Amino acid sequence: MARALIDTETGEKVADDVASYRTARQQEAYEKHKEIENYKLRGTRPFIGCFHDSIKEATPHLSLTESGAVMKLLLYMKMNSKGLLQKGGEPLKQIDIRKILGKGRTQTAEIVKKLEYLSILVPDRKGRSKLFYMSEEFHIMGKGAGKRYFTKLLTSKLREVVDDLKLEQLGFLYKVLPYFHFDTCVLSHNPNEREEKKILHMNRKELAAAINYDVDNITTLVKQLRKKGLIMTTNSSGNVLYYVHPDLMYRQANDGNLSKYDALRAMFKAHQVNANRRLKTKKVA
Repeated sequence: MARALIDTETGEKVADDVASYRTARQQEAYEKHKEIENYKLRGTRPFIGCFHDSIKEATPHLSLTESGAVMKLLLYMKMNSKGLLQKGGEPLKQIDIRKILGKGRTQTAEIVKKLEYLSILVPDRKGRSKLFYMSEEFHIMGKGAGKRYFTKLLTSKLREVVDDLKLEQLGFLYKVLPYFHFDTCVLSHNPNEREEKKILHMNRKELAAAINYDVDNITTLVKQLRKKGLIMTTNSSGNVLYYVHPDLMYRQANDGNLSKYDALRAMFKAHQVNANRRLKTKKVA
């Protein structure tokens, strides 16, 4: 009888053409493993992979403005270019970054210095000029992610909204990337949890602590993003739940053409309409 050559934790075969079996625990681990691998490797909507652990480690040291600068610069990554930031086929220089961020020379230099210090941006001196790469420890575009957890930042939606958002608003969206739940699109402490009843949703204070931001200002910032149709809040058992639009962030293997995500999109639209209607009513009053 053939021996079962399998991984005792995941139930995966470690050799071809051999018999294998799985216990119930191994089968559950195997299914979870395959689910994670599938969402990482598939999907045709253009996206940038944003790695959870690296971002969570760096963002406590970043202001919302600095985090927003990362979001803007991500749009200058190209497929399979090792993170080189470029526009029109030409690498970005610091003067280009200054124009993209809309900041002065000194503030741009300070932002770039901070991103280099945290190894988010990797500089490469070419003669008198300096080119910039996004570190593949933080972000990838067009290559495999290995076994690291990440959120897909969908570039089509980001391009659509980026010029209409302040750096602070973009920075909020960047900082919540590691907390985006893979199935429900809600912000949570355990964004990889498969059982919905076990999801630990973030409340206002926990969200503020996670992104290192003043809790008294969270509500204002969320309201601004709700009017843009990017954040949605709902109440559940007296707690506020925070959702991010599935066309901006996504973690499934498919392209979002499922009924539950269509329903979520409709909810986002309704919340955005209501938020803007209330704003107009206040202005009239």
